[in-house]
Amino acid sequence: MSNIQSLGLLSLALLFSACSHKPSLEELQNFAATEQFPEDQFLAQESHKKALIIVAHDDDDCAMSGTIAKLTAAGWTIQQMSFQIHLMPGKKENAASIICAGNLPIVDDGIYRKGLDTMQNPYLPLPYAEIAPQFYQEKITAALIQKVNEFKPSAIFTLDNVKGGYGHPEHIYISQLVLDLFQAGKLDCQRIYQSVFTDHMEREIVDTWLKAKMEKYGYPNPSEIANEMYGIEGMPAPNVQIDIQAQAQSKMAYLRAYPENVKRNLRKFLPYYEDFKAEEYFKIFHHEYFRVIES
Repeated sequence: MSNIQSLGLLSLALLFSACSHKPSLEELQNFAATEQFPEDQFLAQESHKKALIIVAHDDDDCAMSGTIAKLTAAGWTIQQMSFQIHLMPGKKENAASIICAGNLPIVDDGIYRKGLDTMQNPYLPLPYAEIAPQFYQEKITAALIQKVNEFKPSAIFTLDNVKGGYGHPEHIYISQLVLDLFQAGKLDCQRIYQSVFTDHMEREIVDTWLKAKMEKYGYPNPSEIANEMYGIEGMPAPNVQIDIQAQAQSKMAYLRAYPENVKRNLRKFLPYYEDFKAEEYFKIFHHEYFRVIES
């Protein structure tokens, strides 16, 4: 749910990794969801097995990657689309090829946000009204409409449009744009699946564990800023869950395939995921959670 710029600086990432320790399985369990939601039925029953992942940064689908792997194994054709793309070390392809058909740029020239190269903290939240003007809206909108409607997915996977996980303007922007186009009937699609944490997960991982680390080293907490700025208590609540235990190996392979600068960011939202075997880790984090929006 982050990118090379997300939650920022290399020094912060190094401090986090230097001070980390492997918890017991009992301690790790504290981060896992305590809530239960209805198991999703639509994806299991849908006959038109095509889906798109539309995110700002390729690793933003980390909390939905088990679901994507599950659908791919069930015969779905799934394409990831993002603004920012990383290649696996020593390879000429993106990690998305491990769990789906791979990654494509949303805009072919890769230029999507004005002044991005001069921004000191592009990950910090902005007031909603100030987000869209920072982007090349017309170009991005045209590209989305064309690519989505050529692909004709039955489902689109994004982050949530309210907080974008933790307040990153690029997360909120693309998720809101996809939702706006979907609700206006401009995208040929049946449902939007927004990847979210449960309240317990957000409280334990983002609001407590990550916040303490950031405060210790004097870095601003974008999640806290977003909650206050937007007058919210966190991400929207999920309304379905999907069991991904059988995808433990493929999800872990995907998460570990990114270059080190991306994995530093994944560690902030998937606590200690590299310290456990896939079966151990996803026996604890055995579901993924979504807010589903229907047409």
